[in-house]
Amino acid sequence: MKQKIIENLSQEIANTWGQETAHLRHTLPQNSLFSDDVLAGLIERMPQAISPINTMAGSGHDVSSWAYCDRSGLSGHEVLEAIKRGRLWINMQKLEEHDSRFESLLEEMYAELQASIPGFKPHRKSLGILISSPGAQVFYHADVPGQSLWQVRGEKQIHIYPPNEPFLRPVDLENVIRGVTEEEIRYDPTYDAHAEIYDLKAGDMLPWALNGPHRVTNGNCLNVSVTTEHWTAPIRRSYAMNYGNGVLRSELGWTPRSRAISGPAFWAKVALTAFWRKSGMQKKQSFKRIMQYRVNPNAPEGISPISMGAAE
Repeated sequence: MKQKIIENLSQEIANTWGQETAHLRHTLPQNSLFSDDVLAGLIERMPQAISPINTMAGSGHDVSSWAYCDRSGLSGHEVLEAIKRGRLWINMQKLEEHDSRFESLLEEMYAELQASIPGFKPHRKSLGILISSPGAQVFYHADVPGQSLWQVRGEKQIHIYPPNEPFLRPVDLENVIRGVTEEEIRYDPTYDAHAEIYDLKAGDMLPWALNGPHRVTNGNCLNVSVTTEHWTAPIRRSYAMNYGNGVLRSELGWTPRSRAISGPAFWAKVALTAFWRKSGMQKKQSFKRIMQYRVNPNAPEGISPISMGAAE
């Protein structure tokens, strides 16, 4: 009998999936797909457009230290060496589209989830791998789809905050959804008193509420984590509502009064979202990635500065 990936998904957790944080266990650390050799091969094959490398400050919340790094021409093992010695993250996205092994793994993971969670029917799903340096952090941010974090190697601490004001302002979420900003949102250290805090080790897994803001700090070791993302009918409706509200607020000067995901006003926002995206306005307004550093496995921090202006 094939070993299950998720070890302790109880009915109680299943009943609140996507609404509350749950702390689960999984068997991915036993999978040979996460060895250095496999990860190095993935790094070499994945386009930089969907596997960006970022650097950031080792402490504090200086978002200006979040910068993109060019890795062109380097081997996967050279990139891993730079990550091991620096303050870097590589986020390899949509692996299921580039490697059949991860496509199969993704299907297995979601087959288990769908078998255990009543009414859970994702229309679209994706798998990514995060590889990050000892002591690295990811600043306070919010993601758009439903997601889970699966710790495979190393240790990290994650703070998860309520997905409502003041922790998540509608205007900030709207800007993330519309691509005007990437994932960063306003952070205040006083928010920490309201955070759920989890210390993750290999084999730990966390799903949390949709759009829940969070930040991460690594332990003093290389970290490898899997991220899974999914879209369901309610998540797609929430996306359209927030997108439409963002256009109304930021582009048409109208303050939205409703966040409903049904009814005539909602469907008007769906139409507005479709028009705005089809018109090309989203592409014109989206943030642009600027390479500020080059990955350098021989440098003390794993990077060297490059001239500004080379947009990805």
